[in-house]
Amino acid sequence: MMDEIRRISGLDDQSILGFLDIKKGYSVIDIGGGDGFFGKKFMQFTDDVTVLDFNDRYFEDLKNSGIKTIKEDICHYNKGKYDLVFMSNVYHDLVYECREDVLKNIQKIAKRYIAVLDFKPEETPFGPPLKIRLGKSQVIEDMGSIGFKQSKELELKYHYLLLFEK
Repeated sequence: MMDEIRRISGLDDQSILGFLDIKKGYSVIDIGGGDGFFGKKFMQFTDDVTVLDFNDRYFEDLKNSGIKTIKEDICHYNKGKYDLVFMSNVYHDLVYECREDVLKNIQKIAKRYIAVLDFKPEETPFGPPLKIRLGKSQVIEDMGSIGFKQSKELELKYHYLLLFEK
């Protein structure tokens, strides 16, 4: 089901991975990583991948894939340092749940890069309600407020991917 949604959504995994340019030895945390779809892809480039999620349903499978897991919510988690903090289709929810805490915690754990993959603020056949989607300018402003500057952008069919650098 998830692969079908990814095909329909126009998420081109290879373009996303090339855009992120994860280097061997990078530490990556996938916030709200769920089933580890991207975490498993990141393992092709580095062996230091962590999935942070408040739901541990997939943790056994992720651990068997060599991925570290943390059962926590980014609203409360601020331990460790990661070269890349990655968020796929979760930032829009986090902003409405605990905006200040999220930004403070991301600032604390991000060493080099932050990547935000999220839905464009326009009607799509799936995804979160339009009223909670964020435009790129809001994400850019938020990351700027914690000292990260946009370095790259990738337009996808229903999503945008923004990369920020410290």
